[in-house]
Amino acid sequence: MEMLQSVINIREAVSTMINFGEASKLEKDLSCLPVSLDKARAVIYRGEWGRFKNKDLAALLWHLKDATYDAEDLLRESNDQVLWQKMEDADRSLAGQFFSSSLNVVQTLIGGSKTRIKEVQDKLNKAVADLEGELNSVGLNFEIVQHMPVTSSVIGVPQVFGHDEERDLVIEKLGVMIGRDNERDLVIEKMGVPLTRFVAARAKGKRAAGGTVAKSASTPKRLKGESSRAGPRISQSKCIGNVSILPIFGIGGVGKTTLAQYIYNDERVRSHFRMRTWVCVSDLFDKKRIIEEIFKSITKKDSSQHSSNDLQEELKKKLKSQKFLLVLDDIWSITNREWEELNALLKDGLKGSMILVTTRLQNVANLVCTNNFEPFELKGLDEDKFWNFFKDCAFGQKRPADSECNNLHKIGQSIASRLCGSPLAAKTLGRLLNMELTVRHWETIQKKSLVKLVSGERTRPEDIGIRYLDDLRSRFLLQIDPKYPDESRYVMHDLIHDMAQSVSVNECLLLQDLSSRNEGRKLHAVRHMSVQVADESLKSELRDIQYLNKLHSLRLGTNLKVEITWFNQLSNILFMSLQGCKLVELPESIGELHSLRYLDISHSCVKELPEKFWRLYSLQVVDARRSSLRAISPDVTKLINLRRLALPTNCALKLSVLTRLGNLSRLRNLKYFTVAPRSGRKIGELKDMDKLSGTLTIKSICNVKSKEEASEARLVDKQYLKTLDLWWRDSDGYNVMSSENGVLEGLCPPRRIECLKVENFRGDSFCSS
Repeated sequence: MEMLQSVINIREAVSTMINFGEASKLEKDLSCLPVSLDKARAVIYRGEWGRFKNKDLAALLWHLKDATYDAEDLLRESNDQVLWQKMEDADRSLAGQFFSSSLNVVQTLIGGSKTRIKEVQDKLNKAVADLEGELNSVGLNFEIVQHMPVTSSVIGVPQVFGHDEERDLVIEKLGVMIGRDNERDLVIEKMGVPLTRFVAARAKGKRAAGGTVAKSASTPKRLKGESSRAGPRISQSKCIGNVSILPIFGIGGVGKTTLAQYIYNDERVRSHFRMRTWVCVSDLFDKKRIIEEIFKSITKKDSSQHSSNDLQEELKKKLKSQKFLLVLDDIWSITNREWEELNALLKDGLKGSMILVTTRLQNVANLVCTNNFEPFELKGLDEDKFWNFFKDCAFGQKRPADSECNNLHKIGQSIASRLCGSPLAAKTLGRLLNMELTVRHWETIQKKSLVKLVSGERTRPEDIGIRYLDDLRSRFLLQIDPKYPDESRYVMHDLIHDMAQSVSVNECLLLQDLSSRNEGRKLHAVRHMSVQVADESLKSELRDIQYLNKLHSLRLGTNLKVEITWFNQLSNILFMSLQGCKLVELPESIGELHSLRYLDISHSCVKELPEKFWRLYSLQVVDARRSSLRAISPDVTKLINLRRLALPTNCALKLSVLTRLGNLSRLRNLKYFTVAPRSGRKIGELKDMDKLSGTLTIKSICNVKSKEEASEARLVDKQYLKTLDLWWRDSDGYNVMSSENGVLEGLCPPRRIECLKVENFRGDSFCSS
């Protein structure tokens, strides 16, 4: 990896070449494609709704999808080419060789891609214009899709009238705003609103039915110049303009919007600010829409009747007439310029006015915050208060069987401890647990990756994929195959299958028997192909696959002994499954598939992989389980994007003794790691492999000489490991070696480990932590 950091980026190398101007133009042309793709995807989203009502729409939609695929392929190909060249240059030690190879790739990109980029861009723009025009002609006017849910100032709980005390008790039992009174009052005080004593009903125990009010998980910083007794009022604070801005930031699901809703609807706030308005910003910061929503809320007028200039002038006058509170909820991303343009309209409002911003990004909070405040960080609920809330979400009004109650509480506490005090996580998991109050069901939820998914924002792609799979199952689009209940195989109902084939007719090709010749289909644009025919007469047809050069995925389940020599034609292939095929070897041409991400040769007869295979630097998954593979090349450590490497046991053992395994920092699975006292084999190679999951066996730990060296493995950071086997040596021994006590302490396994084995350890004590 150190070598890679010293490699000059191709873009920098190009600057010294004669054709720098052409390369810059090429780069500029490529940078326009993502913008065009964003619009294309939005138009596709609209087109999907109308495809069944209008045949013209269906045809145009297919053309746009095809153009979108082409554009995505081009961008991915350019990125893969740059990665490939960097890795190749890292192997070269002579500067002349490096420069020559960089020059070659630039010349190749310029010579071969300039015309193609223009063709792809023109095709995409035309397809967007054609479909958009047809959508407009049938009354589906173009609007940018708002992907995130829209919030409002309304608190999303049942409203109870006439019984204030009972109303507060019911709301608390519903789990709303438990433990947030302190944060709410602190923010209200910072807003300059005088805090009065609670009414008698509150003093008698409102909002304290479950015990004392929990303190904030973190003590927010005081206002600049604030004394320990009381904070200054906004009117006395030094502000930017007349309007102060206080941002609330924290991880997703921690309760920022709910806290803002309670502040917005608090009676003291309502009487302090004569004008109040709420705008949900979400993932798209649209200044025009924000201004129109503020104008409509404050003036009760239709913004469409005003020009942009008149609307802003009238809004500025209105904001100067009364003290206002504006909530800008859920800002995701914003540039300095975008904020300055909006703030120019708001900052001269009546003195004492306030803007409350919620965001999950600290850099956004720092950008918008005025100098009389520091951003307010909202953290998770404290442990006791969160456990009470989690119990309410999980049990609700149900009562579990007495025989299972204690076990359910233990499982629930284990799950709750992973959720970082997030109310949204408690509600999400609570709903799932509440479906069935049995130990079996709760243990299933506990083991699912969904717990990892909602336990923070560091989610892995496979966790997100599992969430999508769970969603499809919950809608009965997929079902567990009853033949393989323990192997997580899924089947699709015939009706759903027929519908899926209908909507993907031009993208997917399934060959199940020789009678399905797919006449009349646009085979040149097929992206996904599956061959499930075991017939010798199919061999000639398999050769025709080479002409489907837009394929993204290919699954050959033929059980045939087929010589495949045309791999290099599939330049856009991402996924290839040769599971069960009677292939003895793969051709060298597989090394030219630089975009390949996933290769499945499990249950195949492949005995070795060609030398060029180890130059597929974009590979993420290699599945060779139960194959005939006999060896693994030391060059495997060059595949820096590998996430899964499933090998036969003999190859897994050979992998464990290779040098520089630490280069595979994205790897999720590693059965064995064997420590040796030389560079590239020390235990420190595990340092950055924090995504390892499942079972890891570390062998020959006797070669680790000190606690400090052992700590270099950073096992404590490997939170996804379930089983850890620490194997000191191959043979038993009886001589006590107290120096091994420190090594064991330095290894420090992760806290959530489910099974820890220590074998052939000669120390005389175990560490307490």
